[in-house]
Amino acid sequence: MAVPFSQLVASTFEDVVNQKGAADQWSDSSFLKTLEKLGGVKRVPGGSTLQVTLDYIANAGVDFMATDVTPTSTAKTSILTAASYPYVPLVSPMNWTLFDEAINSDTNQKVDLLQAIVDNGLTSHDQAVENGMFAATGGTDGFNTLIDLYTHTGVGVVGTIDSGVELWWKNKFKDYGTDTGATLLADYTALYNACKKGSLGRAPNVVVGAAREQAIFEAALVNLQRFVDVGNKMSVSAETLAFKNIPFIFTSGYSGRDVFMFNTQDTQLFVVSSAWRKQREAVEYTNAAMMNKKIFSVLQLATRNRSRGGVLFTAAP
Repeated sequence: MAVPFSQLVASTFEDVVNQKGAADQWSDSSFLKTLEKLGGVKRVPGGSTLQVTLDYIANAGVDFMATDVTPTSTAKTSILTAASYPYVPLVSPMNWTLFDEAINSDTNQKVDLLQAIVDNGLTSHDQAVENGMFAATGGTDGFNTLIDLYTHTGVGVVGTIDSGVELWWKNKFKDYGTDTGATLLADYTALYNACKKGSLGRAPNVVVGAAREQAIFEAALVNLQRFVDVGNKMSVSAETLAFKNIPFIFTSGYSGRDVFMFNTQDTQLFVVSSAWRKQREAVEYTNAAMMNKKIFSVLQLATRNRSRGGVLFTAAP
């Protein structure tokens, strides 16, 4: 039996506390936002596939001359190849009824229902991208994951190139075991240096992992913390963390133990310019009193310089 509302509830308006919409309980696209900020979201015109040209080998004909008339190599110079990736579509569909539109009028709405649906659709789209970049081995419907791009052994077929055969395409990797403190920092530095290849090489500009791994990294910095008295207040931790002045981002889209490190000039989220968060027009269903609107993207996570990125990993629980 349904219990009727009390007299007080029935006679009093609810105190609806909303600030520009419903309170978001679930989303986090921290890494996607960081990629955008660092130039790691690359808009491209499209095409049947995503192809990136690679300068993959030194000129084999380079040699010191024994004399000033020593013959030079006449072999054809071959230094270029390419990695190829398929594009993947992503859609965020939104549906509502004509009845919803009618009863959620301007004068009777707690929040704008249609705007809330569209806002949620866009947030859901970005969350799917965030989660997809950290999905399990094999990715999601062809969308690449960092776990496949940067493996624990450096090998794997990425961009149609088999790094088990083409060793120049192997990513860098480091097992940090149960290391803590200075030893852990040494492992981070070892991977960073390997990715950079030389003191003046192109360095990684982002580090990303799960919340737990960022916390472990912060704990390793305890002996390096500085306590500052500002207005008789003291802080024993940092709001944001960086390794060698590059941001260490943690994401709710990943709960594994791997930590990825790369430069966003090399590893990027490639998006087709005409289909990135594209909001299509709302259309009415033919045989239903309903409306549909879609947010649509065509994209792929890809690398053009796999050897300048890497992963820290551990088998420890």
